[in-house]
Amino acid sequence: MKRIPKFKSEKKEADFWSTHDSTDYLSETKEVRVQFTRPKKKLVSLRLDDATIKKLKKIANSKGIGYLELVRMWVLENIGKTKAA
Repeated sequence: MKRIPKFKSEKKEADFWSTHDSTDYLSETKEVRVQFTRPKKKLVSLRLDDATIKKLKKIANSKGIGYLELVRMWVLENIGKTKAA
């Protein structure tokens, strides 16, 4: 098995791995456990008329996402644009 070289920067490391197969370096690696946690979210109900929902679905479909994800994105984008009172 080959040895993993020392890298002077993340860019040099990224360049190295883009041209090398990590399976050639298995003896240099060790297993690690990783746990991902998502921030807790609360459900918010929003009443919209059918025509608005149809428009949302059409826009979301053109972007390849669900309409609820589109609404969530718009809310998060616009929160940053307004000043808190």
